[in-house]
Amino acid sequence: MEIRKFVLMTAFRLSMLWDLISTFLGTLLILGHLGFVPIGISLVGTLIVGAFNFSTKIIWEPRHLQRSDQILQLNLLRVAWLMAILFDFLTSLTCNAMYVAFRRIEIGTISVEFNHLFRNLTGSQTLIVLFVTVLVTISPMMVGYLRDTNLDFLG
Repeated sequence: MEIRKFVLMTAFRLSMLWDLISTFLGTLLILGHLGFVPIGISLVGTLIVGAFNFSTKIIWEPRHLQRSDQILQLNLLRVAWLMAILFDFLTSLTCNAMYVAFRRIEIGTISVEFNHLFRNLTGSQTLIVLFVTVLVTISPMMVGYLRDTNLDFLG
C-alpha cells in the first residue's frame, strides 16, 4: 500500500472508531440513563449505523434494476441509510457538544437538549464540534469507498 493511501486510510479508520464511540455515547446521552435497555438500544443502534455507513458505496452505486420489487427494496434501503446517517450525525453531535460544553460526559446527570448544549458553546467551539462531527460521520463512508480504490487520481 502506498504511503498516501496508508495515511489517509489510517486517519479515516481512527475517525471511524471515534464515530462508533460518539454514536454509542450520544445515544445514551439522549436516552438519559444507564440500564440494560438503553445500553442495548445504543449498542444495536451503533452497530446498525456503522454497517449502513460503511456500506454506503454498495447502497448508492448505480444499477439497472428492472423489477419493481427490487426498485422498492433498494429505495427502502436508501431511506433506511439516510435515517442511519442522520441518527449517526445527531448522536455524534450530541456527544461531541456535550463534552466540549461541559468538559465531561455523565449519562443521566445533565438534560441533553440542543438548545442547552449549544448555548454553552462559543462560536469557535460550535464550529469545531460541527467540523469534527461531520468528519467522523463521513469516515466510515470514506473507508468503504477508498478501501479498494487506487488513489493515483490524487497525485
